[in-house]
Amino acid sequence: MARGLIIEGISGSGKTSVLKALLQHKQTEKNWAHSQLVLTEYHTQRVLEGKEQQGSLEPGDHLALLEELVAFIEGLELRRRERGWAQGAPAESDFFFVLERFHLTHVFRFPYMNWEMVKPLDQRLKNLNAAIILLTVKAKILEKRLFARRHACWLNYLHRYGSTPAAIVDTFMQRQQLAVDLAARSSLPVITIDTSRKTPAEAAGIILAQL
Repeated sequence: MARGLIIEGISGSGKTSVLKALLQHKQTEKNWAHSQLVLTEYHTQRVLEGKEQQGSLEPGDHLALLEELVAFIEGLELRRRERGWAQGAPAESDFFFVLERFHLTHVFRFPYMNWEMVKPLDQRLKNLNAAIILLTVKAKILEKRLFARRHACWLNYLHRYGSTPAAIVDTFMQRQQLAVDLAARSSLPVITIDTSRKTPAEAAGIILAQL
């Protein structure tokens, strides 16, 4: 049987750190199947950055990427079922997938996207036994995290969203509220974790305890 996690949240919420902690956690081997598919944001969303920078990114590009990845996972599950293993087959026949940033990000991050566009994909992810891990963060902590990175490329990126730290944080907090609203509309189980005062290892422990 397929099972999966979709790790969502705004920049600074701790997605990458929590994912790394999950992969390194001693309980992962017990909770996850032997076959694992882990795709980071570089393959689930950021592959579209070239078109975004060119100003040619459109809804169809987002939907094509999401469709490609969901269809791939569905194909793996279909082949597993077609193998004809009886119920109670060895756990080796199962697989576990993790997607960092996915359909919620493609909506809350891009104003021309909306929930109705990704709703069919959400239902297909439910059929694959996926759950959403929504990481949130408080504004004061977010500001510290965002501006802890000092390299010019990152700071230039941030200043696309405001001329002051307060304005930038406000933009990201608006996105976070949209992410919360989208998660409430999802058909998937949702585990929401405020990472403001939690280490990545603590957040990973909460996730694994609820799987």
